[in-house]
Amino acid sequence: MERRFFFRNHALVALLSLTLAGCLEGTAKFDEVAEGTDTYNNISFPGIDTINSVTDSTATIHWTHVSSAVAYQIFNTTSGTPVFVGFVLAPTDSYNLTGLTPNATYKFRVNAQSSSGLLDANTTNFGFSTNAAPTPPSGLALFSPSTTPAFDDTPTIRVSGVKSGDVVKLFTDSTCTTQVGSGTASDTTIDITSSSLVAASYTFYANSTNAQASACSTASVAYMLTSCPIGYVSVPGDATLGTTNFCVMQYEAKAWNDANSNQVIDAGEVDADGCSEAGCTTGNWAAIPTYKPVSQAADLPWRRIDQNQARLACDALNSGGTNFDLISNPEWMTIARNIEVQNGNWSGGVVGSGLIFQGNNGVAAASSYNGSDPEGGTGRDTKAMHVLSNGEQIWDISGNVWEWVDWNVTPANKAYVSTDGSPQSAWREFTLLDTLIGLGDEMFPNSWRPTNAAYNSAKGTGQYYAGTNASGGAARRGGGWSNVTNAGVFALNLLNSSAYTSYNSLGFRCVYRP
Repeated sequence: MERRFFFRNHALVALLSLTLAGCLEGTAKFDEVAEGTDTYNNISFPGIDTINSVTDSTATIHWTHVSSAVAYQIFNTTSGTPVFVGFVLAPTDSYNLTGLTPNATYKFRVNAQSSSGLLDANTTNFGFSTNAAPTPPSGLALFSPSTTPAFDDTPTIRVSGVKSGDVVKLFTDSTCTTQVGSGTASDTTIDITSSSLVAASYTFYANSTNAQASACSTASVAYMLTSCPIGYVSVPGDATLGTTNFCVMQYEAKAWNDANSNQVIDAGEVDADGCSEAGCTTGNWAAIPTYKPVSQAADLPWRRIDQNQARLACDALNSGGTNFDLISNPEWMTIARNIEVQNGNWSGGVVGSGLIFQGNNGVAAASSYNGSDPEGGTGRDTKAMHVLSNGEQIWDISGNVWEWVDWNVTPANKAYVSTDGSPQSAWREFTLLDTLIGLGDEMFPNSWRPTNAAYNSAKGTGQYYAGTNASGGAARRGGGWSNVTNAGVFALNLLNSSAYTSYNSLGFRCVYRP
């Protein structure tokens, strides 16, 4: 009766049998089976199918489950004598080996156990070798993006000189302590994508780990994450103006001819006087198609270019996208209003005290100076520089040269002073504008007025020039080198059309929208 119950019992009995007969007497029991006694079960089980996921210290055994098995016992047969390793309940069909020695050869066997506690008669030993202990990766390369500096805050680094099964970890320091990514290699190379980074310069290193860890690689790769293209600064968006964070040229656009097509600004490739002719007095220089706009301190601004061509010049910076563009009027206003509320941009050192710096406007004063017509280069008067709320610096947003913005006001909708009766070809204070012809919305106050509506040119805002209600409407802003009090971060001129090129102090500035 007891034997019959034992045969009919469920897996718990099999476990008890395994524990007593397999664990306490595991080797002896297997030896008895191997001697050909009648203690084998009648299960037809071929043993191990494969061993994979091999590392320096681990591997996984696989077999095909047979329906009459209640459990499987795993033996290490490397020495020739089976040594019990462990067991799993059916229908489990794999077993993870751990604690193996690197670069060593092993043999293992799996036997199916019946409900009686007996093992099948297979003697299939499956051999394999563990990997050598991990060694430092031999190479790191920037995979995506393909060049640096770049905007991608999760760059992908290709790590080479690794082994399949190694866990490869990516770090930003030469001691491999600040981990930013990892992956398991399936070949001799692996691509690892970093976790999100902040704008800065980085040097990546890597190591390989399993049960043991290699030393940190001597190989490395550098990457610079920039929040904006080279030569641009970031600008915080302004919800009241409908803008989100964007990037703008730190300097007025300069004309660059990449003669050797290497995408690097080499010596002599930026036109020194900004229009390929002394004085910049004739022609529409936009007709020269080989130039692209760049932002750098050196050389003079690109001038004598109409609004349409300025827009096309900025667009030429795109490569399959639409991120680069001529600065829009809301973006200009975002910058101007940000400048307006920073203490450091006022000649008195406090918002509202003195004037907002007006730069190179042709008059020497506390808020401005009389420089070259126009200026470029380094070491310039800092009254041409303004600081944004995020600490970024932007140059010549007031003075030096006027700048096209991507805004065209219908002439009939130009704002004007009521006492004038209509838009005039004359300078007017922003504080006096109170009429929109036909109640049009093209020149609502947020499109031209400082945050503090009481500020006028006495505070360095600059002034407004409408032109007649039959002329122009293409917007240029900021003022030029001879505009004196008319120049300022809010200065606005609508006199001319978008095709106007006859002014040698008229340039532009591009933006980048991430």
